[in-house]
Parts: sequence; C-alpha cells; structure tokens
Amino acid sequence: MSSAADVIVLGAGPAGIAAGLALGERALVLEQAASPGGLSRSIHFEGAVFDLGGHSFHTPHPRIRQLVQESIELFEQQRDARCFSHGCMIRYPFQKHFRDLSDESIVSKCALDLSSARPEPQAAHFLEFLERRFGEGIARHFMVPYNRKLWGHDLTRLAADWVGERVAAPEGVDESFDEVQGKRKPLQPETRVAYPAQGGFGAIMTALAARVPNLRCQQEVVEIDAEARTVSTLSGERHHWQRLVSTLPLPALLGYCRGVPAEIQREVGLLEFLSLRIVLLVVDHPVDTEIQRIYCADDVVPAHKIALNHNSSDYLRTLPRHGIMAEVSCANGNAISDEHLVRWMISGLREMRVLNAPGEVVASRVLHVRYAYPVPTHARDGIVSRARQWLRERRIETLGRFGEWAYINSDEAMHRGLRLGAHLSR
Repeated sequence: MSSAADVIVLGAGPAGIAAGLALGERALVLEQAASPGGLSRSIHFEGAVFDLGGHSFHTPHPRIRQLVQESIELFEQQRDARCFSHGCMIRYPFQKHFRDLSDESIVSKCALDLSSARPEPQAAHFLEFLERRFGEGIARHFMVPYNRKLWGHDLTRLAADWVGERVAAPEGVDESFDEVQGKRKPLQPETRVAYPAQGGFGAIMTALAARVPNLRCQQEVVEIDAEARTVSTLSGERHHWQRLVSTLPLPALLGYCRGVPAEIQREVGLLEFLSLRIVLLVVDHPVDTEIQRIYCADDVVPAHKIALNHNSSDYLRTLPRHGIMAEVSCANGNAISDEHLVRWMISGLREMRVLNAPGEVVASRVLHVRYAYPVPTHARDGIVSRARQWLRERRIETLGRFGEWAYINSDEAMHRGLRLGAHLSR
C-alpha cells in the first residue's frame, strides 16, 4: 500500500501532535505505539493511574495554554513538592529551605557557604556550577548527590548552559516564568500547576491528538529514503513526502536513513541519554499525604524523584486505589533486579513515612524506558547541529526532546511543534 502527504510527521508525542495540528490536512502523523502521547502518556494499572514520570501542566507560552484549555478541562492547584534529606521531609527546593533541616550543623554549614557563593558563576561544567552557585555546604549535602543519582557520578561531563531553566536559585532569589519571551524558570513552592480534571496527564495528549486530521498509530518505521522521499513501515506500507518531520531520537532516525555519512553516524552515536526504570506501586487506599512530588538525594530509596500521582487532581484523589511512581536512573548501572528495586522502594517509603506497612502495596510493576532524558554534554550542540544540517539538506526536520537532544518539557515540545508546523505551512 502506498500513500502521499505533503508532510509526514514521525511520532505522536507532544511535539509531533502539535506539528500535526499546525499542518492540518497537509500532514500525515505516524506513531509506532498503539496510542499517542509518547513520554507524556498515562498508564492504568490495577485500578491506579500513572504517568511516565511526574507530569503537570505549566507553561510560559500563552498559545500552548490556550490550546490545552480549549481541548480539555483542567484542574488547578498549588504545587506541593518536598525534598527528603538527612531524615527530614522539607519543602522543595532544598537550596531555598535547607533551614528546615533538624541538624543545626548542616544548616549552619549551608548558610555560611551560601553567603559567599556567586550569584552568576562562570562555570566550565555542571559540577563547578553547583559548587560556585550554592556553596560547598548545599552542594555536598544535596545538590551534588542528587544530581549524581540522576545524571551519573561524573558531573563534569555536563555543560552548564541549561541550568537557568532547570535549577532553582537559592533562598532570597525570586523566579517566575517570562511569558513575553517564553522563558521557563524552575518551579517554585507557590507555583500553581494544572492537570486533567479526569484521567491521567496523557488525557491532554489524547484530546489534542483527536484534533489531528490524519494520525495513524502502530506504524513502525523501518526505512527512510531521502532521495526517493519515502518512508517504509513494518506493515509494508510506503508513504511519499515532500517534507519529513521526525520526533524520533536522532540515533534511531539516522539508523533508518540511507546514505548517512559515517562521521555523522559516529558523532551521533556519542550523544548520551539516560534510561530509566519506572517503579509503579499500587496502594489499596488513598495515600495519607497531600504531597505531590518528593526529590531524594539519599540512598534511603533508589529513586531520585517520586510522584504521588493521585494527588495531581481531585478526581484521582477519589479513586479507591492510589499510585506512587518512582523514577530510577540507570546512569550508575542497572545491576539490581526489578524485584529488589520494588522491595527497596517500599522499605524506603516506609522510612520516609509515606507508607505505613508493606502490605499497603497490593501490586507493583517496573517499566524500562530507554530514551528518558537527553544528557547535556559539552559536545551535544555541535553534534546535533551537524546532524540536523545534513538532514535539512534532504528536507528532513527534527523536533522534540530527542529530535533536538534538548532537555525540554511537553509544553515546550508543543510550542516548538506548532512553530515548525506554521513555518512549513508558509
């Protein structure tokens, strides 16, 4: 079977869906999975609702807010996030609320070193940024161990050009989204976040995908011929295009393409990414806390981030079974079994007083996500730029978190998808 479209979009995650909306009838969106959403989809398991990672809706882009609000009813509330550190559950972020710790010696050390930290440090790498921006105390007691738990032990391999949108400033510094420039800032304790009034976060993607004129799921790409301008799928279909927009991870995209220069293939193979094991725990009653997120640098749990997903909306709170999601980075190895991981999580959650007894967890599951976070290494921008230039010369655009190798949220991916779709529609 053959078909033709002015633009073919590969992938129906946030970026691909938004590009499909902007292009309308001109685009055919092909998605490998059985349903749209990508990393922003939701999972229903044993009566509980989970997201792939902890998701909420917040954006500095008014057009994205309007698009989502006109597509689905949202529930809004103040964000309640915490850091578990040195046996204490304190307010997030640590660098603003370290004074809540019970150990006065740690508080004194953090405060003293912060007083001589640099407000806008020039840093050669991420580790140096953390130490200069927050001082040795905050860095040693939370920021460095947390980020090593997430990104891996060697933080010097990460550049520091991405921190402004991701790493919150210390106490005494206010931050807010810049809607004029569309600049994201780290979430604050008083930030209000939104979530679908019914269902999981993936309901947003489902609602937006329903507005895309031509979207087909279960369409796995096996070959891209840029010279003939065709995409072939596992089902034997061949689709002809004038322009191709890919939200696939760059290594996968180039693996499908014919005639990619060996040097570009080699360079793209050097791009680093984080894989995750996502632990899903089903609790047979509403959780006994209003906390929505917990960030943990300690080894009490293997996860760096925990989402008590049913505190994301009043609808989810009413369900008889609640879900706890934990992100476990594979950056430092993947040696322990899934069963051990689940036991460690349950034991740690009891120590954190999120769970009262192991019997509360009536079902568990561990998901393996290969492409979860692009790692912002020093060489990343140059590698991506050269690969995208080669692809653009063949009328192929790349888009989204792994299409651009950019550490962005779903709202920013949608913003970029709308922008590229509008550009291609001219």
